[in-house]
Amino acid sequence: MVEKNEEIRSLKVLYVEDEELAREKLGKFLQRKFDNVELCANGLDGFLAFEKAFHSNQKFDLVISDINMPKMDGLEMFEKIKEVDTHIPSMLITARTETEQLLKAISLHIDSYILKPIDLTVIDEKLNRLCSDIFYKKNYENQKKELQTYLDILNQEAIVSKTDLNGNITYVNDGFCVVTGYEQNELIGKSHKLIRHPEVSKDSFKTLWETIQAGKIWSGTFKNLAKDGSTFFVNTKIIPIFDSSSKEILEYIAVSFLVTENELKKRESYKKYIEQVTQYKKAVSALNTEKESLAKRVLDLTNINSTLDEKVHQVEAKRKQLLNQLEAYEKNNLEYDKVNLMTKQDKSKQFDQMYKALNTLKGINKRQEKTIQTLETMLNSKKDELDDFIKKDLENKKRINDLKDLVTNLQKENEELKTNKKTLF
Repeated sequence: MVEKNEEIRSLKVLYVEDEELAREKLGKFLQRKFDNVELCANGLDGFLAFEKAFHSNQKFDLVISDINMPKMDGLEMFEKIKEVDTHIPSMLITARTETEQLLKAISLHIDSYILKPIDLTVIDEKLNRLCSDIFYKKNYENQKKELQTYLDILNQEAIVSKTDLNGNITYVNDGFCVVTGYEQNELIGKSHKLIRHPEVSKDSFKTLWETIQAGKIWSGTFKNLAKDGSTFFVNTKIIPIFDSSSKEILEYIAVSFLVTENELKKRESYKKYIEQVTQYKKAVSALNTEKESLAKRVLDLTNINSTLDEKVHQVEAKRKQLLNQLEAYEKNNLEYDKVNLMTKQDKSKQFDQMYKALNTLKGINKRQEKTIQTLETMLNSKKDELDDFIKKDLENKKRINDLKDLVTNLQKENEELKTNKKTLF
């Protein structure tokens, strides 16, 4: 909105009025509304001012004039102005409403009318409407010129074609004709199958049509066949064009750029190499994760082993304590009666049970030690694998850098070749 107001304020306005008071009153109003206002006292001066500005490329954007004036009335002035610029926006001020004058004004395509006495509120409203129209028309023309510039550049640099909903060609630019070797009249109404290379699979075209019929842009590389049988490659974008409601597809536009077969091979090779490096990095990452998991398991087993050792020591200490107690009982109770002897036998039986438990714990301890040794062996093996992967990663990085240097050198050589060609021609 700010841009629109600033643009309207910058409009150049010519106001022609023979009555001095009316010219001064409306002139001041216009000068508050616009930055550039020129005042004239009669139709002849008004026309001369308009003609001078037009030929000096400082054209007026709007002309406001009274009808009844000396030397040349407003309608005569507009008639001459329209001979110079048929599209100049115009506003007519009059105190009369004669049919003859109105008909002539209509024939001159006058855009707006103001009746005297002048009401500044009314004229402000009409000026706002008229200036909005001027703004949007100028904006449209500027966008149209900009679009045409882009289209001209595109037409020079790209291969462009249009097709209807059935795939029949409706338009081709000069670049399309030059590359394919066909004339326009040989292509219009025909299908793109005319230039399709037989090696291109039907499935790829099926995917293409499914994409664009769904209203999406398709991008890819085509291998095509020229009229003389030669092969050429193009990078192509196919864009669906919708109606004003953006619901129905009207046509398809294809914009393509030539690509050499060598460039395609280099891109494909580089793409595969990048994929291999990516897969390798994923494998290294997986090994690192597995290594961390194994290290954690070893740590857990070490902690378990430490706990088992502690339990074994506790059992061993308990056993020694029991043995000491048993020896003390044996020394002090040799003369005990049968009951005491049976008690001793019970103690011996309890000792045997504890001894068996101790042996069981020792067996568990040995198995845990064996498991730890196996895990340590696996960990060392994984470390060796990881070292090999890291070494390969460094080699691949070096190969990538070599490829980048090669691509850079090829681009430089290509630029030098282009420069040499320009020099030769």
